[in-house]
Amino acid sequence: MGPEYVTFSNIIIDDIVLWDGSTHMSVLGGSGTHALIGMRVWSQSLGFVASVGKDISQSVYKDSLDALGGVDLRAIVVRENYQTARAWQLFEQDGKRTEIMRTDINEFIENEPTYEEMPVDYRNAKGFHLIWGRDLKELSGLISNLRKTNPSTCLLWEPSPDHMRCDLTEYKEILHRINIFSPDIDQAKELTGLEDVSEMTSVFIGWGAKIVAIRMGAQGSYLATNDGGAWHIPAVAKKIVDVTGAGNAYCGGMLVGVANGIDLPEAALRASVSASFALEQFGVPKFIDKLEDETMSRLMWARNNMNDINIAS
Repeated sequence: MGPEYVTFSNIIIDDIVLWDGSTHMSVLGGSGTHALIGMRVWSQSLGFVASVGKDISQSVYKDSLDALGGVDLRAIVVRENYQTARAWQLFEQDGKRTEIMRTDINEFIENEPTYEEMPVDYRNAKGFHLIWGRDLKELSGLISNLRKTNPSTCLLWEPSPDHMRCDLTEYKEILHRINIFSPDIDQAKELTGLEDVSEMTSVFIGWGAKIVAIRMGAQGSYLATNDGGAWHIPAVAKKIVDVTGAGNAYCGGMLVGVANGIDLPEAALRASVSASFALEQFGVPKFIDKLEDETMSRLMWARNNMNDINIAS
């Protein structure tokens, strides 16, 4: 039996430099890794579609993901002539992060995994987190394949930086075919040219989105639906060590909730809890034995601090 929730995305090895000069080198990262952290808070049946090169040993990713638990690694493709993506993550004292790719970005995109390389039993997953750096025409093809083999699967699309330059008609075509669209606040501003987050979600819904979740970092997230519902979801941050990947973890948690049929604002609250666990260490966490107790404590706090903005009657 294949995994219930899959991230179709990437692996990047992060070399982290903090403002005081301290470093954390060769940390397993990438959007897929962080999305798995968010999923793992709520599920132990996960799959990872990504590619690496032969320049790293399997233990670089396997040890961390085995410690996370519940992650099937059969869909990690090892490329013959590919240098595994690597990036500097540079942090300033105020928390601002700058990512600088150390490897060729075009090779990174060209060597991303394909639908055909995914194990057949992955196709039956309840949900897929998609952050695929190819152009939107190829992304559209991936969505078509996923829908053809599993029409009811839940698809969450997290746009990549390359997608900011794509044609509006391509955006509209894709938004009609997915379940959840989750850009970060900077991407939402760039795509719409607007500053007001509620107006941004209205634009995306006008383009065909069913559910929009705009991630706003420490300000939480703004959730809106095509039937008029809107909520401000608070950020849950118990301890902040590294903000890298918190948005990806949010998306992973959101996917699991929505794919399970959980009430939408509750799914978003769970997504916020997922993000909180990604903030607490460099790289992949080793979850504590009492994960469920800690998770429910954070979820209760989030429930008490959610703001219903404009719930449709």
